[in-house]
Amino acid sequence: MKITIHANNVEWQREYLPRFTDGFAAHGCRVHHTMMDEADPDAVNVIFANNSWKTTAVQCAKRGYPLITVGRCFFGSRFDMVAIGWDGFNGGADFCLDDEMPADRWEKHGWHINFSVRQRARFQKDGFLLVCGEFRPMDAWYSALQTELPTSRVRFRSHPFVKNSIPGWKAAPAAGQDEIVSVLRQAYVCITYDSIAGCDAVLNGIPSITYGDSAMAYPVSWHSWTEFEKGLSFPETEVEDWAHRLAYCQWSHDEITAGDFWEHLKGRLDDS
Repeated sequence: MKITIHANNVEWQREYLPRFTDGFAAHGCRVHHTMMDEADPDAVNVIFANNSWKTTAVQCAKRGYPLITVGRCFFGSRFDMVAIGWDGFNGGADFCLDDEMPADRWEKHGWHINFSVRQRARFQKDGFLLVCGEFRPMDAWYSALQTELPTSRVRFRSHPFVKNSIPGWKAAPAAGQDEIVSVLRQAYVCITYDSIAGCDAVLNGIPSITYGDSAMAYPVSWHSWTEFEKGLSFPETEVEDWAHRLAYCQWSHDEITAGDFWEHLKGRLDDS
């Protein structure tokens, strides 16, 4: 089987290229590297999450070429793991998951959900309403939220790569790209469209509202401010199963080099 990895000189792509090369080779795959944004019709194409590979992604979708996507992980340090799936990013990807997944990977990576914190956080009403900005333009969503949320309580955290502000909303306390937990600890609830920040909220005991059904945290979140305020469908009992599935969406450096990710994902080719 031929694998074509599309990677450019962006630091993290250069870093992961040899890991993926070794991981695919461990399964006997022939690995080719290109810096061209052009899909290979005779290979499984691999792209990283940035704007360099739009043409490749579109061609794979239109022509039915197999596409592996590599993006930011959903829990843990973004420097230690990456999300790997088929045909899309975040909730738009196929991670080859069953409704119930084993707990082994969740336990291996040492993450545990503190349900008592989640229950306590639900009633911490003196915190602010943290709205997390998105990478793409979302003016219509922001405008709709402005009519729905109590303005005085909102604090807006812009996306790390899109430094914007929303008229009438105060900025959230300053924190670096990887310091969202310190902001969440001051919040009553975290509101996103489909940002990974929703996962950060759930895993740190803060209720999550996600409006986009492609959000990774969507199954364990409320889906509007009105729904949250009514106290409907608090999804606490589903969080553990969700976490087990989440752990099968992302892989560590050693697991990539060993080809563990491909052992999990390649079965989709056999089913097609």
